[in-house]
Amino acid sequence: MSKQITISDLLKIFLAHIKLIILITIVGGGLAFLYVTYMVTPIYSTSSLVLVQNSTSFDSGIGSGQGGNDGRVNMNDISSSVTLANTCATLFKVAPEMKGVIAGANVKIEPVEDSYFLRVTAASSDPHTAANVANSVADKAHDVYNKYFDAGKAEAVEYADVPSRPSSPNKPRYVLIGLLAGLVLSLVISFLLEIIDTTIKPGDDLYKQYEIPVFAEIIDFETEGGIKKK
Repeated sequence: MSKQITISDLLKIFLAHIKLIILITIVGGGLAFLYVTYMVTPIYSTSSLVLVQNSTSFDSGIGSGQGGNDGRVNMNDISSSVTLANTCATLFKVAPEMKGVIAGANVKIEPVEDSYFLRVTAASSDPHTAANVANSVADKAHDVYNKYFDAGKAEAVEYADVPSRPSSPNKPRYVLIGLLAGLVLSLVISFLLEIIDTTIKPGDDLYKQYEIPVFAEIIDFETEGGIKKK
């Protein structure tokens, strides 16, 4: 007859192996910490900012807070610059002049919230390399822009700092995953230990196995710590 296991039985099983569960959970978190500390290469990330403008009138408007003869920045210039920024984000990635500059780091060039600013983010295992690449791309943007466009300009307005801390890996996240993996593994092991245990436990186990109520138990004085009579 198969043995039925209820939620209450599972709780009893886990409580009976609580020390094992705690130990394996801690070991899982510890192994994850050692792995992320000594086996995963830290990556440093930093970014610079490039401003893209489609006309010199728009440039004067940004610099002085005014644009055009009526003291306002032309909305068409703003819209055109936003579109141009999106175009430049792709151009700067594939332009041959940028190939040598980008080498040595993982570079992303993306518009800032659909604006006429481009965020140049460089990531590398060396913090100085990441900063140098981000700044070199920002400086090179002016020359690349002038080669492909006749009006407007692209210029660096914010340079990247050398990052002091790695952006990845996320150690707390790795440790948390290790703890959860250890917890799940320990629960599975505890359950398997109970399944492969074929011994009959006193009390309820006898009733569940044979569906016969237990009226009394005979104590084995030798195994229960009693004195064996000769």
